[in-house]
Amino acid sequence: MTSALRQLPDPAPPAPAPARDARPAPGRWQIPPITDPRWPFAGLLALYCIVGTVFLRFNRTPVQMLLTVAGTCALDMALHRVVKGRYLFPLSACISGLSLALLLNYSHDSPLIILPVLLTVGSKYVLTYEGRHVFNPSMFGVAASLILGGDLISAAPAYQWGGTWAMSAFVVMAAVALFLVKIGRNALILSFLGFYFVQILLRAWYLRYYLPWETLVLGTLSSAPFLLFVFYMISDPMTSPKGRRAQVLMGLALVVVDLFYHTIQSLYTFFFAAFTVASARFLWLHGTRLLREGPAGLARAWSPAYRRALLAVAVVAALAFASYRMVIHPSLPPIPLAFRLEPVPAPESVVVTELSDRLDPRVRHLAKWLGSVGDAASVADFDGDGKLDLFLTNPWKRPQDRAALYRGLGNLQFERFEVPALRALAENMSDRGFAAMGVFADYDNDGDQDLLVSVGYGKTVLLKNLLRETGRPGFEDVSESAGIASHSVSSAATFLDYDKDGLLDIFVANAYMTHLRDYDPPRPFNPFRLPPAEYPGDRRMLHFIHNSWDNADNGGLNALYRNLGDGRFQKMDVAALGMPETHVSFAVAAGDLDQDGWDDLYVANDFGPDDLYLNDHGRGFRRVAGRVTGEIGRDSYKGMNVAMGDVDNNGWLDIYVSNVHAKLAAEGSLLWMFYPPRDGGLPRIEDEATRRGALNEHRWGWGAALGDLDNDGWLDLVQANGMFDDAVDRRYDGCPDYWYVNEKVVRSGPQIISYADMWADLRGRCLNPRDPNRVYLSRGDRDVLQFEDVGPRLGWGPEPPSRGVLLADFDNDGDLDVLITHQFAPSVLFRNTLGEGGGPRPHWIGLALEGDGVSCNRDAVGTKVVVTWPEGGREVRRFAEVQSVNSFAAQGDRRLHFGLASYAGPVRAAVQWCGAGAPVTYSLPPDRYHSLGQAAAR
Repeated sequence: MTSALRQLPDPAPPAPAPARDARPAPGRWQIPPITDPRWPFAGLLALYCIVGTVFLRFNRTPVQMLLTVAGTCALDMALHRVVKGRYLFPLSACISGLSLALLLNYSHDSPLIILPVLLTVGSKYVLTYEGRHVFNPSMFGVAASLILGGDLISAAPAYQWGGTWAMSAFVVMAAVALFLVKIGRNALILSFLGFYFVQILLRAWYLRYYLPWETLVLGTLSSAPFLLFVFYMISDPMTSPKGRRAQVLMGLALVVVDLFYHTIQSLYTFFFAAFTVASARFLWLHGTRLLREGPAGLARAWSPAYRRALLAVAVVAALAFASYRMVIHPSLPPIPLAFRLEPVPAPESVVVTELSDRLDPRVRHLAKWLGSVGDAASVADFDGDGKLDLFLTNPWKRPQDRAALYRGLGNLQFERFEVPALRALAENMSDRGFAAMGVFADYDNDGDQDLLVSVGYGKTVLLKNLLRETGRPGFEDVSESAGIASHSVSSAATFLDYDKDGLLDIFVANAYMTHLRDYDPPRPFNPFRLPPAEYPGDRRMLHFIHNSWDNADNGGLNALYRNLGDGRFQKMDVAALGMPETHVSFAVAAGDLDQDGWDDLYVANDFGPDDLYLNDHGRGFRRVAGRVTGEIGRDSYKGMNVAMGDVDNNGWLDIYVSNVHAKLAAEGSLLWMFYPPRDGGLPRIEDEATRRGALNEHRWGWGAALGDLDNDGWLDLVQANGMFDDAVDRRYDGCPDYWYVNEKVVRSGPQIISYADMWADLRGRCLNPRDPNRVYLSRGDRDVLQFEDVGPRLGWGPEPPSRGVLLADFDNDGDLDVLITHQFAPSVLFRNTLGEGGGPRPHWIGLALEGDGVSCNRDAVGTKVVVTWPEGGREVRRFAEVQSVNSFAAQGDRRLHFGLASYAGPVRAAVQWCGAGAPVTYSLPPDRYHSLGQAAAR
């Protein structure tokens, strides 16, 4: 998008003046006059950048954009000085840098901005003909970055512009008013638009079987990136023909080449078409000169200035690569592996294809999207025998396996435990929705583990454990009498004592809207039984999909139920409590993030910013959001997971949020690191996923869990990945990639994408179907806090789409085992073999805490523990907090587990009981679990 005006001659001054390209005196600037049309063009692009980062939630931070522009200007000035021996005022480079900032997308906190800057500026000096560049610099930088970046760099998604006609109209009107009349490229623009309209109609007819024509045609023609390409890039006078006939031929060539890239399902057809046409022109120019002048003509082109340019670009590229590998992203030696993760049979039956047939016929084409969650796992000791039990959910299983409870027998063996209430829920999915996740908790403080089931498209279920009342484990459905049986579209819930009254409260996160809002009154949303049409063209029942890809606000209102202590809950007015947001919420975790003694909430949201709610001493919550993109609460990502833990051992909880990093959205996971405040206010919060090696690039991330897998005292991370395959709806050979079709949907505005009938048919198509899961081991203080993916070294490769990650010590041997659920395949349980391969076994300590049920809930949720031990003349400290749920689609072992590495002596544990005063200190031997009760401590 380098300025289409860059090469226009200056207006004639009243007195004689040097020509535009006259060589200025050495050491002096040649500042373009204020009448130079590049100035308003640069101002317009700068305005787009400001609007994007402040209002439109572009994926790039202001710092990234400034570095891109500054780097482009600095490099252009330096190369111009070296090659041509004079200084350059970098107005054109500024425009090129602004173009890159607008058109490219890469992960937050990423040094990859070096690559497009180098390619853009370098092309001006290396890819030339008779001393002038042939490629539009920013177009070359964008296309070459997409080719060379290995999907770490993608084109900026169309949805970042808001998806509205108003924004697109502004882009066109600004171009027309500022420069289109002056540049003389009307024939090129009009011919391209005409030919492209015919081409898009042809593609709409070809794709008619699974993509509505409105989605393709209207979505493309109203897309701001498409209009930027048409009005700002291909019309560059320096790199486009002057004659009308040549312009028409170029417009036709661009459309034909663009169509070719559509036939191979490229996601970047615009840029690759322009790149291909420009490359053909470049080869044609040099080829015809070779035929016309022979080798002598090419030799003359190899001038001293060109050789200097080639050498300078090569030196800059070498320095940039060396800086990236040695300073920014150093190559570190592999972490020694002291364990394996051995798969063992998991208690799960075969998967069958039933959900699609049960959905309303009008939305069966979206079955894999609407049922993309619900494969979850939870652990607790519900029968009180000291062994962990397991609860599994999945809507794609046969009815008896959709909500299955298993008793632990020890040694990672399980047996089925029948619960009639769960069977009734699973067998009536069309009426009651599907069980999406289970959460064990002692909500009534009677000493046994009850079970909350979050439900997709139905009422939340609460099952009371009758172990204390009858002496036998069993569950009674008390949802109605407890007051929590509200209609939900939920895949996540947790327990916390938000008001510190010693009673566990319930927070339910809703994804899609719980009720169809186009009806009066709103009707419960159930895709198994959508309302019938009441008049011709009635589409109200289909208006429930997210209305934005980066700032969706039509999701479900989350629910908070306050425990009244008598078996009943009061549904609170969450808006009045400071949580009015209706985002697409997929995961939630609670913890004291600001260290004020009150548990806060972090909600991960798909298609928009996450929500950090700080607890206002039980009176309500305050949402925290930064001022610009890149700060917490101002992301535009696809939040799937929340995992809290003290990653850097500084005594503050950090947050890991899984996200999508794929061809269409080079975003990646977030790692919010919390640091003490500088001014006594809120803690400092920095996203450090890239620099810490936890970006989870090239994956569609779902559940992730933090835990010390190798007992070295540093938290590791297990990440589940993958979206959907065709295991349940095979139609085609090879399973076509849905990314190509999805890119057409992404371009559309809310008036299209928020209606289910405007989406392409997912049946038989794949989207990140075989993403390998990851095991990120922390280097801790070995070198620098950084994660290394050791999954390949553990034998982990491509897997069916995964969802939840559960960490628990199933065999009570002091190391964390791993269970991963798969959306269309059985779960897999991995036994940790730490210490079985020879060599010294790392030491550990585990704490099972129980509150007094008065000031602190019996589960001790919210209790903080600091363990310390001496090592090398210093005191080692490790911090953790008891949490109810700490991952998407999984509830792990609630016991606190600390790795001690080589230390084998007694450990001091300072326990800050929830709702209590000063910490209670214990001296405990290692290598065993300790049961600590608050009442006993008193």
